[in-house]
Amino acid sequence: MKTALVFVSLGLLAVIGVAVAASPQSSVDHGRDVYAVQKCALCHSIAGIGGKKLALDGVASRLKVEDMRKWIRTPKEMKPGTTMKPYPNLPEKDLADLTQFLLTLR
Repeated sequence: MKTALVFVSLGLLAVIGVAVAASPQSSVDHGRDVYAVQKCALCHSIAGIGGKKLALDGVASRLKVEDMRKWIRTPKEMKPGTTMKPYPNLPEKDLADLTQFLLTLR
């Protein structure tokens, strides 16, 4: 009886683990988290929330994906003299997902 209970418990844990693994965080949600973790809102605002240097509302209508990526990685290549901090070491997944989040800002 104890052996059967152990196997049932292990089976339930395996099912729970599969369910958690089957529902990964979306790229847009992860990108929103990257935006928060990197403290982008210190300088940028969305819907009036955040810093006042540059509103990101409508950024997806103004910039192509490659330009967004370049602004994040090497902003001085986009605009010499900008005060934006470069993020050359941001992991590729974080950059891709942050870009996906920014694409929602039409």
